[in-house]
Amino acid sequence: MSPIIKVLVVDDSALIRQMLTRALSVDPRIEVVGSAKTGVEAIEKAGALAPDVITLDIEMPELSGIEALPHLIRGSHARVVMLSGVDDPDTTYQALALGAVDFIAKPRAGFATSLSELSELVIKKIKTAYRVDPDRRMAHGVPEVGQIESIGGAGSVVGARQPGGAAPAMERLVAFASSTGGPPALELVFSGLTRSLPCAYVVVQHLPSGFTASLARRLGKVTDIRVLEGRHGMVLEGGSAYIAPHGTHMIVEGTKHPRIQLIDTPSVHGVRPAADPLFTSVASAFGPRAVGVVLTGMGSDGAQGLKEIHASGGDTIVQDEGSSVVWGMPGSAARLGAADRIVPLTRVAAEIRRTMREGAVL
Repeated sequence: MSPIIKVLVVDDSALIRQMLTRALSVDPRIEVVGSAKTGVEAIEKAGALAPDVITLDIEMPELSGIEALPHLIRGSHARVVMLSGVDDPDTTYQALALGAVDFIAKPRAGFATSLSELSELVIKKIKTAYRVDPDRRMAHGVPEVGQIESIGGAGSVVGARQPGGAAPAMERLVAFASSTGGPPALELVFSGLTRSLPCAYVVVQHLPSGFTASLARRLGKVTDIRVLEGRHGMVLEGGSAYIAPHGTHMIVEGTKHPRIQLIDTPSVHGVRPAADPLFTSVASAFGPRAVGVVLTGMGSDGAQGLKEIHASGGDTIVQDEGSSVVWGMPGSAARLGAADRIVPLTRVAAEIRRTMREGAVL
């Protein structure tokens, strides 16, 4: 019999606490063991009730969610899922970097058309968070300077720089897939990459509506690569990265002047955008000049597409289990035989740079 997942709901709004409690009560595997309306109360109840998962609001009196988060992680084994408003996604990404394992767009008017819709989303997030090993809650935190491995083995972090200069030649295309734990992982990887590399980048990160543009801004702060939200018809340029927008699949078409195409086809693996359509298109358009990277995330999205990149002669890189918040997507790719290399997160940027150093297949 599956264990009961104990949840502590934390929000200063009585209405939100009631909505989340009702949404979670429909699943017999989940028990809401308590609620709190301030960060201070959350810390006290986390110690007394020993929840498995805490849903934590960001804006609260006495102690905000961001301020309470380190105390909750140090003082309990709970996995923390943030309740985040789309008006402040940057704070959400800060919480993920501090150890929150995931986030939910905060319920509001028009958020869900029914209790069943809200329940499905929240229950899925709670069960995903529960699968995270408590000891890995900080596995995805951005490391100190010197922990990212360079090609030669010496540590280096590229750091925040402004895009500038002419776009480099685009000899290769690097495609990323990530989900749970992905935003901090992407920040770490992009901090080890530079605009001077002869490639462009395309990224699928599973996110709710309203968070993609903010992710692009955050990635742009840790690298001199120009990071944009993908738009239909955009021509890919070297030294630029394109994030797939919420609600549509993103693919690449063309070889001489490859462009982004946004397609309104059904969800794949229950998500849209999904990595598999993107990876498949990258394999078709770039063949041996493609590089596929699968990072931390729940499920199997990206595994089949990575196998197609591998079969086309491209290079494939998968994050290892020890550094992943959830080894679902990368684990699926590894089991499928799609990975050329399985490496810790801190080595992913070095492996991408190595593929550039070894030269593109023209």
